[in-house]
Amino acid sequence: MVHQFIIANKISLEQIMNVRFLLSCDAFYSSRVTMTVGAGTGFNDKPDLHPSFYNTDWMAFLPDETPLSAIAIPGTHESLTLHGGPLTVCQVWTLKKQLRVGIRYLDVHAGIWFPTQKEIYIRDGIWMFWQHMDLGEVLKQISDFLKIHKNETVLLKLTLHGLYKSKVEDLVKTMIGKFQNTVWTKMSVPKIKQVRGKIVFLRSETFHSGADNEKSTLFESNKLKNVKEKMKQMKSRICAHQIVVTETAATALRSPKSLARRVNLQLSELIQKYKTLSLNPACLGVFSMDFPSAETISNML
Repeated sequence: MVHQFIIANKISLEQIMNVRFLLSCDAFYSSRVTMTVGAGTGFNDKPDLHPSFYNTDWMAFLPDETPLSAIAIPGTHESLTLHGGPLTVCQVWTLKKQLRVGIRYLDVHAGIWFPTQKEIYIRDGIWMFWQHMDLGEVLKQISDFLKIHKNETVLLKLTLHGLYKSKVEDLVKTMIGKFQNTVWTKMSVPKIKQVRGKIVFLRSETFHSGADNEKSTLFESNKLKNVKEKMKQMKSRICAHQIVVTETAATALRSPKSLARRVNLQLSELIQKYKTLSLNPACLGVFSMDFPSAETISNML
């Protein structure tokens, strides 16, 4: 029937191919729009990530002499907390997807609870739900990514939990030794040329190896407050070799997802406005987000 219709209406093969091409394009863009529902809000809770949103090599274009502190770096808060219920879950993308979309700061919580335990399990930071990964696997996945994308670097802030934090820290240092040529554990803030292809550890209250960093005060009481004044205060420190991390995290009894729906819109608007108006738009520091959209991440790059 289709064949007879084509003959009767003298439709050429070229016309048919043009229609097929337009339909395929329409399907592609429709799928892309579907995958970025809510992208304008800065929020995403869909686990799918279309390859068109990959930002696997964005750091390759950064000048070698740039200090890490002077780069706008998209990151995730409780990066591996994908399990545990509505008061716990902070992310929807796996570690591999986060790296592909352009995330370069990871906030990881881990620990052991028994003296004979040798595996350092990944947990959430409040309720201690197991996240079905151990630290060795986390380091391997990051290392594998960096072997392929050699111009990138990944910042890793590790917070230790449990009854045996000192033992965990020793185990972590032993584990890091296996990756000694691809990690940075010095206190100083490196230039990008020093850490291409490497994991840069950031010091935390419970893990004392890595680059110095500080928490910004942009986000208080579940809101972004006095942003303009605080950004002025932060700018000189950020651009002068001080890594500053802005966490947009919910309190223990607040759903990370419900807060992210509101805060991510503010954050997305802030990033866009600051990059448009600022004389030095790179000096935004690290943003540690729950449920970020691919669009917000791309806007930071």
